[in-house]
Amino acid sequence: MTLHTGHIAPATFAVSQVRCEKDHVRSRDCAYQVAWNINPHMKPGAVAWRRACAQHREFLRTLRKAGGTFFELPFVHGAFDSVFAKDNAVLVSQEGELRALLATMRHGQRRNEQLARARWLAARGFDVIEPPRVHIEGGDVAMLPAGRGALLGWGMRSTQRAAGVLEAFLSAPVTPLELCDPYLYHLDTALTVLSDGTALVCPEAFTPESLRMLARTEGIQQVVPIAREDALAFGLNLVEVGNTVIIGARVPRVEAVLRGLGRRPVSVRLDQFHLAGGSAACLVARVHTLPPMNAQRFREEQQQDEAQQLSA
Repeated sequence: MTLHTGHIAPATFAVSQVRCEKDHVRSRDCAYQVAWNINPHMKPGAVAWRRACAQHREFLRTLRKAGGTFFELPFVHGAFDSVFAKDNAVLVSQEGELRALLATMRHGQRRNEQLARARWLAARGFDVIEPPRVHIEGGDVAMLPAGRGALLGWGMRSTQRAAGVLEAFLSAPVTPLELCDPYLYHLDTALTVLSDGTALVCPEAFTPESLRMLARTEGIQQVVPIAREDALAFGLNLVEVGNTVIIGARVPRVEAVLRGLGRRPVSVRLDQFHLAGGSAACLVARVHTLPPMNAQRFREEQQQDEAQQLSA
């Protein structure tokens, strides 16, 4: 199926299947599992396969019920983390075009996914941008409302220099935030930005300077601190669809914050994916709808900022 931007709904996502299609001889490598350890949450051999399948189906059912639409990407044989579709690419819809910035994964176990992902995204109508020479992963990118740019987590998986790559892709400013907690290794485990510009943040996951930068970022309306305990329960790894916020666990304090912000939190058990270090946000890659490109104005603003810094 080829996507057309005229058919992109406000909440459209790419999701991965959790096992291979029946087009080759079945083996142990045909389905999601935890077979290595590249983050502190991973517990090799611990996944209950049938439970994982049931949880994934329920998650997608909840996503659809909330008003989300999605298209499926095939599971990559032997690349078990390919279920976490968000990490593979940053997806945008802009001025009649679909574009995908392919990630450059830090760990070799995940690089095996990228060739297949690039091929399948291209088949679905995306102009796939080759992965940059610096590490950047989709889980480290948080988009800001109204096309104001993005936040980039760096220090664990992505590198600080990737901010420039992302700025060029979006033609919008990117604020790099340094992560310092190995258990909160991707930005989407430590922070989420809601559609009104509210940032829910685990302060312990960031350096003090990064927290100051976040508070000054245009597009961030308020910063709400969330306890590290709740972040470790994947309470910030959530998916917002309209007024509904899907969380992959019961996290009462985060749910209370969301209700106070006028949202409707819905919890779906995703503990079988927590065993690999991911949850709701990791399982989907949102197609972000951007405003008309104004690359020339962005370049002019960059030049003005650089001139002011030189004259200061």
